[in-house]
Amino acid sequence: MKFLFLRHGETLWNLEKRCQGQTDIALSKKGLKEAEHFSKKSVDLPIHHIFSSPLKRALSTAEIVQKSHPKAQLTILDAFQERNYGCLEGQSSEVMFAFEEEEKTNPDRPIDPTIENLKAIELRIKEGLKLAFAISPNPFIVSHGRLFMSLCRILDVPQIHQIKNLSLYEFKKNSKNWEMRQILFDSLRE
Repeated sequence: MKFLFLRHGETLWNLEKRCQGQTDIALSKKGLKEAEHFSKKSVDLPIHHIFSSPLKRALSTAEIVQKSHPKAQLTILDAFQERNYGCLEGQSSEVMFAFEEEEKTNPDRPIDPTIENLKAIELRIKEGLKLAFAISPNPFIVSHGRLFMSLCRILDVPQIHQIKNLSLYEFKKNSKNWEMRQILFDSLRE
């Protein structure tokens, strides 16, 4: 079992270092340009079925990648949308990072009811993976940075606090465990 995970391109809120969560922010001009560049470089990747979050920033990225893989089907899965950060959305990313740190050190602490709890997002991701693998043996998932952290937790691979926009990772299951490796953008053929 293996799949590829791509974080969406840059948005203005990424540039402004604001918590996006499920606020539906579009790609910036730079994000669109970088997604086009990635798409052209990705032609040799084995992309047969793309699964995307419904949020504009991920879906636009997925549609741009699909241009270089016209035979690849595109399926939108709500399960792959970003964590709902409720009252934190629109605030500084630093506020979100502080919340996550507190959540990590005190997981039983009640959280604001507008914020999706970790168990809920992890269950959602598991269901999304199950569905994606039922449709394709090697899914290509376009999603979000905080969802990536939860995905790493679920698959018990090292967590990366913050992945860059358009970071590409391969997840592969060996006989017992999942392994993860980054595929460097510059290593892709143009």
